[in-house]
Amino acid sequence: MKKMFLAAALLAVVSLANAQAPADAPYGVKSGVYTMSMAFGDNEMITEYYFDNYGLKTAQVSEGGGMMGMGQEGKTRTITDKDGATIRINDEAKTATKFPAGGFGGGFGGQRPQINWNKLTDQVKKDNNIKELGKETIAGKECTKYSMTTEGFQGPQEQTVWIYKGIQLKSETSMGDFGTFGATCKKFEEKDVPASMFEVPAGVKVEEFDFSQMGGFGGF
Repeated sequence: MKKMFLAAALLAVVSLANAQAPADAPYGVKSGVYTMSMAFGDNEMITEYYFDNYGLKTAQVSEGGGMMGMGQEGKTRTITDKDGATIRINDEAKTATKFPAGGFGGGFGGQRPQINWNKLTDQVKKDNNIKELGKETIAGKECTKYSMTTEGFQGPQEQTVWIYKGIQLKSETSMGDFGTFGATCKKFEEKDVPASMFEVPAGVKVEEFDFSQMGGFGGF
């Protein structure tokens, strides 16, 4: 009788845990933080990624506002709001800049991934020419390795990604004459993340980014 009760209790706990994950959740892990390293010649850019609610809440923390800086200095935090737009926050300077969904700033921020690797369908595989290449361990996590074709600035480009429970822990992208660029996870922690990581601080005004400042690059 005790065994039956214990089995029922365990089943209830598992069912409750599964019920907490939203149907459209991109990650198979509730919350955590992982550190990515990207090399640019002799320089290394370190970026921390935070997530909660199985990847429906994301934030990216980096030095200099991320790639190309966007005119901001120091450490910045990039979050994604409910409509897909990204907001780049400088907590020290108490400033925040909003980029529209699909805009230039969103391409380098804490936006949700375009492909839901946690629920990879046959149609998505076909549309992106995705092929499974086996297993490989990255930062202590067993990942599934995939090759795929993505649309780059100069047309289709080949990309290889390493996915752990829907989370990309390594990537390599062939840029033709420019060579191959990539990022690798150095550390991965499954842990609770404060809600404030995904919010604009009280009293900080969010300004819309002025794309006219970038001349002909505003359409990216």
